[in-house]
Amino acid sequence: MTPTPHDALVRAIFGQPHYAAEELRAVLPREILGELRLETLTLVEGSFIDEGLRPSGADLLFTVTLRDGGAGFVYLLFEHQSTLDERMPLRLLLHHGPRPWPWKPRFSSVLAVDARSLAAFGPLLLGFDFVLDDLARQTDAQILDRAMDAIARLALVALRCSRSRPRLFEHVANVMQRLDSELRGPAGIPSLARLARHVLEVDDSPPEVVRSAIAAAVSREFRSSVMSTADMLRAEGRLEARRESLLEQLEVKFGSLRPAFRARVEQASLEQSTAWMRRVVVVSTLEEVFAA
Repeated sequence: MTPTPHDALVRAIFGQPHYAAEELRAVLPREILGELRLETLTLVEGSFIDEGLRPSGADLLFTVTLRDGGAGFVYLLFEHQSTLDERMPLRLLLHHGPRPWPWKPRFSSVLAVDARSLAAFGPLLLGFDFVLDDLARQTDAQILDRAMDAIARLALVALRCSRSRPRLFEHVANVMQRLDSELRGPAGIPSLARLARHVLEVDDSPPEVVRSAIAAAVSREFRSSVMSTADMLRAEGRLEARRESLLEQLEVKFGSLRPAFRARVEQASLEQSTAWMRRVVVVSTLEEVFAA
């Protein structure tokens, strides 16, 4: 299983400028949208999330052309964690936890000062109000009613329900059937496959049951392509997870790894990664792990 399946889904769908633009159009004020030429969004590779926060955040950075011809950046941060954290304004722009966001969408709300102090400091305090797309406050019907591509709406529904529905696959399959006429076409195959992989990884139901339900919800003419791609992505996810687990084991036991050793792990097959993970337990030096 991918260590952070929600992050993987967010990056796969909303890392595509077309879908990111639709999310921004759904949540940003009209005045701001008027300043951004969202058709020029271009994904910037890399991440600005602190390593200590990486397990609970997926960040996406885009360049964008401004209305006056200048250049700017758009930064999207998707958060997903099971508990509410009042200090989340330090790292939050979208929330899809099990409960609605109860605090003000403002950076200053995390400051340890009372109301009197806030009034005294006034404009000297950094406010940083942010736009919060709180999926926990919205129903499926409200999300599906958005003027967005069907793939983007389906992804938001899947994110919203990932923590709250014990049989997520049934719900996602039902929504896919409702959107069937909008999900047709070869261009959507990679994104649908990524959604199928997400459900397979997150849902605790037997994989064959989940796979059967999702396959039945996909249009017959694209079913084989979507599911075979989903299976391939899932296999890649298992390999990625195995490599990350091995790197973590190695660093816990031997400390920071030299680039050469890290590169070997990042290029290892599933079988080789498994063998090295077993060897870590019994050897005393890093060199012994990689010995032939």
